[in-house]
Amino acid sequence: MTVKKYTKEEIDTMEDKTDYERVNGMTDEEIRKSAQSDPDVPIQSEKELEKFRPAKRRGRGDESKKS
Repeated sequence: MTVKKYTKEEIDTMEDKTDYERVNGMTDEEIRKSAQSDPDVPIQSEKELEKFRPAKRRGRGDESKKS
């Protein structure tokens, strides 16, 4: 498997190809079936999901203060 790395600048200029209308229209069951059919998506149990915590911000301080 090949891993392609991108800089933040490259990511910022990429075209977003997500079909948000389709995604927002999906039911929980459709999302679950889609995830279960994708071998690259590890399915977590409810017990595992309870352990999840928000990611800590990384960087050099508060990005909102930059202009």
